[in-house]
Amino acid sequence: MKENPHRKREVIPIEISTVSDTQEGEVPVTAVAGGWVPTPLEPPGPLSLYLWKTDPEFRAGTPPVRRTILRNTILYLTERVENELRGIKWSRKKVLEQLSEQQTSAVSPPMDTHELDNALCFLYGYQKVSVDEANKKVRFFPYDPRTWSSDTPVWGATAGSRAVLHLAGEESVGKGLALWLGEREAEGWKIDWPEADGTMEDMKKKMTERGTSLGVRLEKPKKADWAAALGRAEAISALARII
Repeated sequence: MKENPHRKREVIPIEISTVSDTQEGEVPVTAVAGGWVPTPLEPPGPLSLYLWKTDPEFRAGTPPVRRTILRNTILYLTERVENELRGIKWSRKKVLEQLSEQQTSAVSPPMDTHELDNALCFLYGYQKVSVDEANKKVRFFPYDPRTWSSDTPVWGATAGSRAVLHLAGEESVGKGLALWLGEREAEGWKIDWPEADGTMEDMKKKMTERGTSLGVRLEKPKKADWAAALGRAEAISALARII
């Protein structure tokens, strides 16, 4: 293991569960919607997702090794959150609360970790698709996929980061993501698309230039309808550029 720069600091004992509802090591579900493959995370949570993706020692480690790596990462990350998340964009209190909950993600991991997910994407430089198959919902982190880059990794996870999601051979879910989302919408899933800004006239013009319609027939479309339609169209275009 790498030497911990905080080794001289006293760490309050943390109980990190080694058995949870992710059932790592048992025969997992073979696929989720659209053929994405789930690999259970143990312990679960967005920070474990990051470590599983980037730290071979964590991925291959025994439960005690994973507990140590997770504990040290939480300590280090707490300082980064305090120092680097500045401005009204960030709710550091919520991020720190959700980070603390990763220490005790026992039988069932916390499901609502949106602030922490967004912060981890910012601090560690990745993009995440969160899939809630039970409720047929998809969220993005960072929140606005129109800002996503093809140069930044795209990772997938189930709700609460109970499992990593990937294509066969651990290929990124970024490949074909726009098409996958379209298929989920056709099945009635709710996608957390961003909304466009601007006047209604500007948004109408942009939609016309794209050759895109509202998608639904409305007698008198409101500004919110145009904002939702344009935001969705722009997001799909951005995601289609990710290979």
